[in-house]
Amino acid sequence: MAERITFERSLYLPEAVEAAAAAYGEFAEIELTPTADAVVALISRVTEHDPRVVAHAFCNHVLHETIVRRRQSAVQEGA
Repeated sequence: MAERITFERSLYLPEAVEAAAAAYGEFAEIELTPTADAVVALISRVTEHDPRVVAHAFCNHVLHETIVRRRQSAVQEGA
């Protein structure tokens, strides 16, 4: 069963969602669909792991990537 997760652009960077999808590509099939105000991730075909655990870890990775990228951007703007 596929799980659909919506990442609002006001909170998450689209490139962070893309980076997390690439990182989790070996654990599941992750299809990204950008919209005007969000990026929707459809997680399916999870291999060798609990699908809920993979989905939660993927969400945590998206958050981590967003934080790192925003910090890097703030440092570059301040330089």
